[in-house]
Amino acid sequence: MNLIRGLYSDYLHGLGREGSMVLLHPAANAIKILIAIGAILIYLDKFGVNIATVLAGLGIGGIAIALALQLPLEDIFGAITLFTQQPVRVGDFCQVGDHTGTIEEIGLRITRLRTLANTVVAIPNSKLSREEIINISARASILYQPTLRLGYDTSAEQIQQILEGIRDLFTSHKRIVQGNHRVRLKEIADDALLVEVWGYLNTTVWVEYLELAEELNLRILEIVAQAGTTLSLPARSLHIQQNANVAKAMEE
Repeated sequence: MNLIRGLYSDYLHGLGREGSMVLLHPAANAIKILIAIGAILIYLDKFGVNIATVLAGLGIGGIAIALALQLPLEDIFGAITLFTQQPVRVGDFCQVGDHTGTIEEIGLRITRLRTLANTVVAIPNSKLSREEIINISARASILYQPTLRLGYDTSAEQIQQILEGIRDLFTSHKRIVQGNHRVRLKEIADDALLVEVWGYLNTTVWVEYLELAEELNLRILEIVAQAGTTLSLPARSLHIQQNANVAKAMEE
């Protein structure tokens, strides 16, 4: 049995599924227990013991044990689902329910997730197998999608210059996935002209994405400034500012 377990462990290691090896030890022990029970029953049968009566007693005792171990067994079966289906692996950054973080350990009963606040959440495997899991690490790129708010004093020529400038930036940028990015005057809203900027950055590392997004944000602000216009504040912000100006004038 140990030889078979070792061979299968090497097989899983070759497939890059080291996490599944956690199940090998308890599975091997369970098989050993079943073999031992079978051997004992055969031994008792040779001594004239009524095996049917023994099995009936074991059945009643098994029901009691199953009821007592219902929750632990649910967690173990949840672990089997996680290891076989592999919706997440150790090291994956994911969202599970209300928690977002990195999977640190997948055990037989619980999975440990380190959140963005650097706390560790222990999630029962039975719950994890039922939850919707968003595996952020499985994505091939990260979406960059800011919306520019241009004021109504921005002319059509200025808008066209901004659109062409951002399109040229996206076309020439080496870290933007080509072929599916877009820059459009999306909407004429109540308080601004909305320009949608949409494209994928060729990275799966969040820190690197933040650096690339910062670079793009600065370049886009330069394009807007070169067009001779600025971004617009929301209407409620303008309203607050106007009220503040009126109050200041009355005090003077």
